[in-house]
Amino acid sequence: MIDLITRFYNTSDYDFRVYAYPKDELSYLFTEWVPNYRLKYAICKAINPQSILDVGSRYGYSAITFLKASEKATYLGINNYLNSFDRSKGAIEWTKKITSGYNADFLIADTKKMMKFPGDFYDLIHIEGQKDGDGTLHDLILSLDKGRWILLDGYFRSKENMLSATYFLEKYKQFVDYAIIIPSDVGNLLIKTKASAKNIQIFSKNYSDQTIREEYDQNYFFYDCGGYDSFKKYQGKQLTEDRLLAALYLANPNRNTSILDIGCGRGELCNALAQSGAYVVGIDYSRSAISIAENTFQSAIKKDKLEFICDDFLQFKFDKKFDRIIATDFIEHIEYNRFDQAIRKVAGLLKPEGLFILHTSPNALNYGAPYEEKREIARSIGSFLPKNPRTYYEDVMHINEQTPDSLTKSLKKYFPHTIVWVATTSDIVGSLARTFSTNETLNAQSIFAVASNSSLDPARIIHQLIQNPLDANKLNAKISVQSYPKIVAPDEHFSVEIILDNLSCERWVSLLPNPVYLSYHWLNDKGTYVVFDGIRTSIRYPLSPGESQDFSLNVVAPKINGEYVLQVTLVQESCFWLETVVQNLPISLMIKTKADE
Repeated sequence: MIDLITRFYNTSDYDFRVYAYPKDELSYLFTEWVPNYRLKYAICKAINPQSILDVGSRYGYSAITFLKASEKATYLGINNYLNSFDRSKGAIEWTKKITSGYNADFLIADTKKMMKFPGDFYDLIHIEGQKDGDGTLHDLILSLDKGRWILLDGYFRSKENMLSATYFLEKYKQFVDYAIIIPSDVGNLLIKTKASAKNIQIFSKNYSDQTIREEYDQNYFFYDCGGYDSFKKYQGKQLTEDRLLAALYLANPNRNTSILDIGCGRGELCNALAQSGAYVVGIDYSRSAISIAENTFQSAIKKDKLEFICDDFLQFKFDKKFDRIIATDFIEHIEYNRFDQAIRKVAGLLKPEGLFILHTSPNALNYGAPYEEKREIARSIGSFLPKNPRTYYEDVMHINEQTPDSLTKSLKKYFPHTIVWVATTSDIVGSLARTFSTNETLNAQSIFAVASNSSLDPARIIHQLIQNPLDANKLNAKISVQSYPKIVAPDEHFSVEIILDNLSCERWVSLLPNPVYLSYHWLNDKGTYVVFDGIRTSIRYPLSPGESQDFSLNVVAPKINGEYVLQVTLVQESCFWLETVVQNLPISLMIKTKADE
């Protein structure tokens, strides 16, 4: 396409000034504009549209340019002449005059007030970019399901304009084939849309249940689903998402626990819960999700510790009750009346001492005053934030975003005991452990909740989500090395396979404020430390007293050739290295570093 546009541009002598309005107050800029209109002419020749929509036609210079390039095309120009600057008075009459020999029509309207462009579909939609960004973004979104090609003139006219257009491309990337930036005087952005863009529901707040399910099953599941990169990297065997880890910690599973995970997705949380020996059922209506879960976690399924069900939670009839029911990032995807039904069903499926553990994001308060303040700051420095910061997936799928108060009210209808708190990515305990200010509550992204038919102890819930200093007088541990390389390259990253036994009376986990980690020291052949603070390997799944877990200890070799001793040990941050209080630590391994010759 670039080569075709360039060829038409280089062989054209098109000059818009032949059709210019004699009294145009910007005539002193005409010479500078000639290349830009010639570029529009070349772009139109390359596309060869049969139908054109022009937003912001003013004196019709773009209109006549496009019609000269594609003389048989139908043309509709939209402009809000009533609110135009004085210099545009008489513009509509002049535009009609110079396009009188063509199949051209005009509409006086403000596109900012439109929820949909008129007409069915256009081969080319041209947008005259506005300086504030919001208008440009609005017009681009309206164009998405209406245009095969979208041409934005003025991509570089302002930072707000450029950023709003770039935001559009990022948000709707799944509906864009490609985009070309052509640096003319104010920049042209040419966008080729995909055929699937015709089916997008612009500005709709009433997506059908079928649309929501299809979006989840086909698009979100692979592209917008939280933690997908981590899932690919660890094949679902390691949890890295704080929201899922929090659910795991709160569930505190053991061999006598039965757990139901509603909206289980790919099943990584289900698998983590099952590793503790708990019996876990995951249910999700997405066939794609359940298929991946079943294929990924075959070993746990074969041990009869894990079961996946592809069905609607509200429709499926369970034949048992559960000790724990978990719903992470589920409720924001169901209608309010179905949410009420779901909470009622959860209450009926819980055992008397059972816990309902819930996470939802975003906190709907995020999109109120705090976000508007951020938009004001962005505007003040010439930057841009959109009125609606949600992703396309969130626009479609987030139909029941909650506030802490609304979630509390819904849960209390069916549970006599409910604890709700807000949290951030770096602090999952959040307002559960301390009082949040109004500003902190407004900005906290996540909402967690625990509900039960029995009384709840906030202190116990907090204990599940933090790691406090261990009692040094009661510590004991055993590290068994399974395999390790005897020779490595200098500065090489490698793993040591170990089994860690917790022989103490307290749980170990890598949680703030004093996380417990596996780590190491390096000593040279003279017994001198060359690396004392080795990199940390997290204990992501709580290691309870009497339990053992397999770990791959992450290690980086010394940078210089030689023979070294690798000491494998444990550390509790801001407290102590465990070898100072545990007699059989650290474990020493002889390893040689040798560069390839």
